[in-house]
Amino acid sequence: MDTKIATAAEMLAVVYSQFNAFCAVIIGILLWATVVDTDRADKRVHLANVLVSVIIYCIVDSLWSFVYNDIYLPRTFLSRYITNILLYLSMGLCSYTIFRFLISFLKLFSNAKSRYVFIPFGAIMLLTLTTPWTHLLFTITPSGDFVKGKLYFLLMMVMFGYVILFALMAFAMAFRAGNEESRSQYLIVTVYAVPIVIGALIHYSVYTMPTFSVGFTIATLIIYIFQMRDQVSLDALTGINNRKQGERFFLKHIREQNEGTGAPSMGGLYLFMMDLNKFKQINDVYGHTEGDKALVATADALKEACTCVHSRCILSRFGGDEFVIGAMLGSEEEAVTLYQKIREMLAKKNESLAAPYELSISIGYEKYKKSYKTLKAFLAAADKKCMLQKSNQNPTQ
Repeated sequence: MDTKIATAAEMLAVVYSQFNAFCAVIIGILLWATVVDTDRADKRVHLANVLVSVIIYCIVDSLWSFVYNDIYLPRTFLSRYITNILLYLSMGLCSYTIFRFLISFLKLFSNAKSRYVFIPFGAIMLLTLTTPWTHLLFTITPSGDFVKGKLYFLLMMVMFGYVILFALMAFAMAFRAGNEESRSQYLIVTVYAVPIVIGALIHYSVYTMPTFSVGFTIATLIIYIFQMRDQVSLDALTGINNRKQGERFFLKHIREQNEGTGAPSMGGLYLFMMDLNKFKQINDVYGHTEGDKALVATADALKEACTCVHSRCILSRFGGDEFVIGAMLGSEEEAVTLYQKIREMLAKKNESLAAPYELSISIGYEKYKKSYKTLKAFLAAADKKCMLQKSNQNPTQ
């Protein structure tokens, strides 16, 4: 039996590294699942970058703990400087990849513009690398003690200020979202930031606790669960709700309408059936890749149009070039407003897209009546109006 008595520092370093190892293993499993997934959407690529940066941080954080506690690795002036520099560089990498992921998750900026967020992170990393000479961020005393520098607060602001600011923006945008899909996306960003910020604040106050990596792990699990939910509920090409989610919305509100259990303030249930004109011609002339671009652009325009409706609504792709909006509207005027907004947003999309073809859709909308009784009958009524408009325009199918 080993009679060596472990010191408190040894126990602390071992437990600290075990927490980090556990987090790294969990994140590694999620990384493997993300990498082997055939979906290569921007937000999944950025999520993989986040996972890699968190694993790097967990490894560096464990090394920092061993040096700090003078266990396995000697606590010297040089080793303390090196491990602290590596620690803050890895923290900066985590924060930067998280911010890029949040931007891609909500699609607020183009990829070109989102690259500008690297500027403050790059500046902080440069300050970190030069701090042994400038002492602006921190200083290590000859005895190995850590002393915060004049710009240490700036380090924390860049590391976590962006995440906090983005979470507050997303929380505010959730209340202005015109449909349930957008609201859910904004709220999950807010929830994602909470464990990261809490873990960072605890770690900032009690730096001998590995709460930063734990916060990252919890946040990443939350995001990953929602990513898996999206794969089940969202259309893979356009990113909007799939037919199953759309039907679920209608069935719920049709039941409430038939039973009279819906709140009067919710208004009436409207169904907008939309069909992309000349879609076959776009595929035949310009290829299926261009056809996919046309579908994505149409979905984006419809999402923009839905923001004008402050009541509950849902946008779904029902298959092929068919899109359906379900909305609880207070009056026929609101339905007309949404109809006009769809036309307006599609016209703007045509201008920005500058494609060799024009995007146009046929629209038929209908208010639910109890005489329909079923979703099938309700869909057929709206589809009949859509096909009538399509035939009047006489587009090539």
